[in-house]
Parts: sequence; structure tokens; C-alpha cells
Amino acid sequence: MSWPDTPEGASPEGRTGVLLVGTRGGDGPGEVLLKIRGGTETYRAYSEVPLSKGTTVLVVEQRPHRAVDVVAWTEPFTP
Repeated sequence: MSWPDTPEGASPEGRTGVLLVGTRGGDGPGEVLLKIRGGTETYRAYSEVPLSKGTTVLVVEQRPHRAVDVVAWTEPFTP
């Protein structure tokens, strides 16, 4: 389920970021830093499997209250 974009029109969905705090899978969220709206912002990050601090992630869904669902992400076009 997607939540409406912010008034500025910038949604975290589809953005990549780096975990500042690792996720614990079903045991709890971590924290991700995203480039958004011309700056950087942090969101609580949930994932199905535990992900380590420093992992690059893709936001696949936005939750209410500045939270997102993420998956590990590897840049597909890196030589």
C-alpha cells in the first residue's frame, strides 16, 4: 500500500539510501538516510531479513510516520 506523496511531491519510494542503523528483520527497524527534497533525511527502515549498518538499500514502500520498507540494493550498472 502506498501513501500519498508529501506536499512537496517527493516520495521516498524508489530511492536508494544507506542504513545508519542495521535492520533486524522481523525483530525491529533500523534507520536509513535518503537523499530527498534537496537534502538528506532519515526514516525508520523495515526489512524482511536483517540488514547490516552501511548496506545500500532501495525503498520499496512507504509507511506512515516516517517509516519505509527496504531491500538490499546493488547498483545494476556498476562496471
